[in-house]
Amino acid sequence: MIDMTIDALREIVGLEPGTNSTRIQGTVNTDSRFIEAGDVFVALPGEHTDGHCFLGSVARRGGKVAVVTKNRDEILAQDWATEEELGKLILLQVDDAQIALGKIAQAHLEQLRSRARNGSGKLKLVIGITGSAGKTTTKDLARQLLSAKGKTVAPPGSFNNEIGLPLTVLQADSDTEYLVLEMGASKPGDLKYLTAIAPLDVAVVLMVGTAHLESYDSVDALAAEKSQIITSLGPTGVAILNADDPRVEAMSGRTAGRLIYFSSQKATGVRATHLKVDSDSHASFTLHTPAGKAQVEMQLIGAHHVSNALAAAAIAHVAGMATHEIAAALHHATPQSEHRMHLVHLADGVDLIDDAYNANPDSVKAALDVLSKYAASRRVVAVLGDMLELGVAAPQLHGEIGRYCAKVGIPVLIGVGPMAKNIELAYSALRHDGEHHHTLDEKSAGRLLQEVVRPKDLILIKGSHDSNLWKLAQSIEERGRVR
Repeated sequence: MIDMTIDALREIVGLEPGTNSTRIQGTVNTDSRFIEAGDVFVALPGEHTDGHCFLGSVARRGGKVAVVTKNRDEILAQDWATEEELGKLILLQVDDAQIALGKIAQAHLEQLRSRARNGSGKLKLVIGITGSAGKTTTKDLARQLLSAKGKTVAPPGSFNNEIGLPLTVLQADSDTEYLVLEMGASKPGDLKYLTAIAPLDVAVVLMVGTAHLESYDSVDALAAEKSQIITSLGPTGVAILNADDPRVEAMSGRTAGRLIYFSSQKATGVRATHLKVDSDSHASFTLHTPAGKAQVEMQLIGAHHVSNALAAAAIAHVAGMATHEIAAALHHATPQSEHRMHLVHLADGVDLIDDAYNANPDSVKAALDVLSKYAASRRVVAVLGDMLELGVAAPQLHGEIGRYCAKVGIPVLIGVGPMAKNIELAYSALRHDGEHHHTLDEKSAGRLLQEVVRPKDLILIKGSHDSNLWKLAQSIEERGRVR
């Protein structure tokens, strides 16, 4: 929620100062459905529509200010709002609404920090998390841990880009103590832009893999982009690095901040020892921090979440939580974001692991590791969609997933999407006794799954968001059955 005058807002978005000292105390949003009385609406051009189309709705809902890129005459000519409706709004016309959104968020965060310094606000730490996989889970874990200490704001789902991050910042208010931000790097320059909007006190790098590789010349180039998050830190900042990833560990010389490493393999400041995984893929381990050690038993599914838990534990340690408090909070932590390793019980004894929000080679292998744990005791089915944004390496990387399915003993595979044909072909070349299928979209995959599934099967559904397998998973969950 922002608290500033109209004149101040004009200057923030790059307009000439006006004479309106009216104070705005409301939220800033890009979705007209959530606008309330006194709010600010930023009209962004969308993939399927234009925010300007909803200016009439914004006025009717009581919105006070609209940041736009079209002038009044254009808005009226397009019939996006009536004269009466526009009369209820203060229009701030800018060249780029997305940039304006970032500037508003940047100014808002500066204001919150200023209030914390003078005692009228509570903000203690701004934390940024990046990595090719695990960002959302680590963010969700950090939010659950830090909420035990004070009011914590973190994004819903994967709000990690040039729109989602400023909207998250704008959710913070004077009572917020911890602001946890997820920072994506889908193209070069993203992290420099995001950390300029939200300068960090704590920066976390989880791992460097092949996600978004189509925008980079190499994995090393992607690593260089990821390192921007710790390069942005000042000498009072803290960089939290994964010592189990050589590319991340090698970033240590790129920051002026204090270093904390986490690892499940090395004797680092925050580490896991005596790691065990039970038959239901729940991990337990001894958590070590510089302040002590404690036993952790996790509810999340998958050993790969131990690394995410260690990163969240390192954040909580920096925030001053005792090790036993961190361990207790990790024990109670549950999945918070949709379509991420959710175990759903269905009719006929069938279980579904819904990990369909997104996919890259590293996260798919981690999910297959979980699935393979069950293969000795029940029939498992992997439904794998296209992994997008991998560039020229896409056919090879999809083939690697097919070979990995064969390696870990997946008996039934359904590939979904044009690129997933490479998964099926590589799998069938190695697993001659395996059952394998290929289809082009989530609807045909649903029909095929109805034919393939048997009572008591365990199904994994995973693919990049735009492969739409999340729609299949959601449909199955709503029905409570595959067929």
